[in-house]
Amino acid sequence: MADHKHPRPPWGSLQLRAGDILAWGELTPEDFRPAGSPEATAPLRPGPEGSYRRDAWRRFRGNRAALGALAVLLLLVLFALAGPLVVPYGYAQFHAGAENLPPYHYALADQERLEAELSRRAQAAPDPEEAVERALAEAQARGETLTAVDLARIRAEARAAQSQGAVSEAQVRRELGIRPRLGGYSREDLERKAAGEAVFPHLFGTDRYGRDILVRVMVGTRVSMLVGLSAAALVLVIGALYGAVSGYCGGRVDAVMQRIVEVIYSIPEVLVILLLSTVLGDALLAYANTHTGLLARAVPLLGKNLISMFLSFGLLYWVTMSRIIRGQVLQLKGQEYVTAARALGASGARIIRRHLLPNCIGQIVVTTCLQIPSAIFLESFLSFLGVGVTTPLTSLGSLASEALEGLWSYPYRLIFPAVILSAMILSFNLVGDGLRDALDPRLKR
Repeated sequence: MADHKHPRPPWGSLQLRAGDILAWGELTPEDFRPAGSPEATAPLRPGPEGSYRRDAWRRFRGNRAALGALAVLLLLVLFALAGPLVVPYGYAQFHAGAENLPPYHYALADQERLEAELSRRAQAAPDPEEAVERALAEAQARGETLTAVDLARIRAEARAAQSQGAVSEAQVRRELGIRPRLGGYSREDLERKAAGEAVFPHLFGTDRYGRDILVRVMVGTRVSMLVGLSAAALVLVIGALYGAVSGYCGGRVDAVMQRIVEVIYSIPEVLVILLLSTVLGDALLAYANTHTGLLARAVPLLGKNLISMFLSFGLLYWVTMSRIIRGQVLQLKGQEYVTAARALGASGARIIRRHLLPNCIGQIVVTTCLQIPSAIFLESFLSFLGVGVTTPLTSLGSLASEALEGLWSYPYRLIFPAVILSAMILSFNLVGDGLRDALDPRLKR
């Protein structure tokens, strides 16, 4: 029966639509044909927005700050790992005659002009005592006698002439029109370069011992990243498991475990590191002298302070992760899939491993990324104070501490490690914020 013969009831009426009911008789057997395989599975196929990982990557890509920070981190990793393989200098290698080189150089002819002009001006400036002796000789030849006032005046005039002639090296360069070029070279390097030999420049200059600052910054970046990633691994393993067990068990087990966490929260990390380095110093040295394994060879290289730092990370740094995962597990353990797994006989360990921790992956990744800059800053801070890495190994914090001795004369020694350390910490923070926005479904746009 046609629908126009049975008009629709007015809006809000409870009257049935007779036209739709009578139209049921017009259905054909084709309408009841079973759906084929493509038709049956089509509604279940995830679309472009259906994949969680794809959707998280799309949102992370939209965060330009986080994406740029990730690119900076990749460049820093390449700088720290592949850089020392390219630079032909060792981080502890001394170069005689190349001390205190700036991160730029001058051609050999310009260097000779500069040295000649500085020598001429130094010779032209009279020495006060020599001027006094010369004046006394001239006065004696004339039969005169110079008073103490005359001698003081001659010394003052000589000192004034010296101060006027003792101009800075940079001022002489400007007067001669000598322009610097990229890379630092010693005089021996310039002579070898003029002879046609291949000489690798000291792009960041050298320190007071002639060590190349570029390769030391590369190794320092590697050490700082190693400390941060090691701390992140310890936080990930210990904190995630501890928080998951505490939240899943609940009751008295959860109460006892959380009291332990609160006690650990009250312990300062720096104090623990200093105490561990003091207590373990002799034991680590004795172990290195009596064993030949990999750990024994690593002890002299890393030093007692850095090993104590790793131990403190394992003892203290995981508490924040554990509390975050505990809160997430408390929300998830009442879900239907957890109840179904428990009803099917799954053990607590399997439920934690297969159901709870995979659903906390967003919080785990974000918290781990945000712990890395904190560990890097702590290592740099301790190395800056002199209780971090031990020589000859270096880190960004120890490089900044060494640069303070010649801050006014060689400021570039502080600028390079400080800029890289700041860029590394800022990049990790921005990547962590971007991952938090991308992995949290509640922030989905």
